[in-house]
Amino acid sequence: MDDLNPKFTWFSPVHFDELDPMQMLHNSRFPAHVERATAAWFFAKGGTWRLDVAENPDQFHVVRELRIEYLNPLLGPGSMRIDLWVEHLGNTSCVYGFLCSSSDGKVPYARGARTIVKVDPASKRPVPWSDRFRDVHTELLKDLPAYA
Repeated sequence: MDDLNPKFTWFSPVHFDELDPMQMLHNSRFPAHVERATAAWFFAKGGTWRLDVAENPDQFHVVRELRIEYLNPLLGPGSMRIDLWVEHLGNTSCVYGFLCSSSDGKVPYARGARTIVKVDPASKRPVPWSDRFRDVHTELLKDLPAYA
C-alpha cells in the first residue's frame, strides 16, 4: 500500500490442475484468483461471510461485469501476485480493478475490472451499500492523477 495508489496485494497459489495442456494457467482460472484476492482483502478488513444479514448486509451482491485483458502467459504452477484496488464506488455498485502478475510484479499476466452490485435478497433489485462497506472500500479507492 502506498499514498498515491492504495491497493491490496495478494499472492495466490497456482496449482498444477489449473494448467492447460501447454502448461499455461487456463484463462478461466484468472477470475477465481481475483475473487480469492478480493475475499482475502475483505477478511483482512474484519469482514465476514456469515449468512446473518444483521452482521453482513452487503453479502448479497452479484457480478454485473467482468473484463479481463490477457497480457502474457503464466507458465507452470507457483504463485501469482494480484494487486487489487477500487476503481469506482457507487451507491449500489463497486468496481474493483486488478492486475495479475509474477510474484515480483515484473511480468503482467492479466488486468481488468470486476463490477459487483448489491441486491436485496428478496426482490433481487439493487440496494445501497452499508456505511461500513463504503468506509472500508473508500480506503481502497484508486487515487491517481493520470493513468500510468
